[in-house]
Amino acid sequence: DMKKSFAVIQSDMNQCDIDTRCSGATCTLVALENGALTIYNCGDSRAVLGQRTANGSYVAVPLSHDHKPDRPDERKRILNCGGHLGCRQVLVSQGARGPVTMPVGPCRVWYQYRGDTLGLAMSRSLGDTIVHRSGVSAEPEITTHMVEDYDDFIVIATDGVWDVVDNNQAVQIVQSFAAKSPTRNWSALEAAVWVCKFARGRWEKLSPMVDDITCLVIKLHGNRNESNY
Repeated sequence: DMKKSFAVIQSDMNQCDIDTRCSGATCTLVALENGALTIYNCGDSRAVLGQRTANGSYVAVPLSHDHKPDRPDERKRILNCGGHLGCRQVLVSQGARGPVTMPVGPCRVWYQYRGDTLGLAMSRSLGDTIVHRSGVSAEPEITTHMVEDYDDFIVIATDGVWDVVDNNQAVQIVQSFAAKSPTRNWSALEAAVWVCKFARGRWEKLSPMVDDITCLVIKLHGNRNESNY
């Protein structure tokens, strides 16, 4: 019972010795059973399917949906629980009627902690116990997909990848790596490293900060004796 397991994890975090009031994690879990993929997603990590078309090209099929505070259904739940949403504001100028600001960055769930105002840029997470009182949820969103012969691989990654690499780019990076192999026994691990290096290069061009970058590539077909991680 994966849905129940998420609730158990959150309960354990509420009671453990580690301070999880302002720290937490996302979780994107993919289970394959009897030819069916079941995706359990909590947060803004993401699973994307690399699907081969009839002409041999590849398309990206999202297997999960990000949990951002400005997603209409997520926003409604948080507001109904008394949560406060909005983007960080930056002072642009001082006008005749007072300061003029403009929003920057993603929408966040705002809260107070030890006199500081902090914001969480996702609407579901494991941990982050303070904002769970404001509608942030540890319940996974569950989606399913029946695997077909033209479904070749899955890319699962954190937002440090998806903030700078879109779904199609990630699939094309993996496909380009796989195409260099004369057989279908290409390394899923090395393909994941390619995605990570590409994302890091993007971050270094855009910002002095690099967000968390984690990627897993899973091969759905090929040599069954080969490690797919």
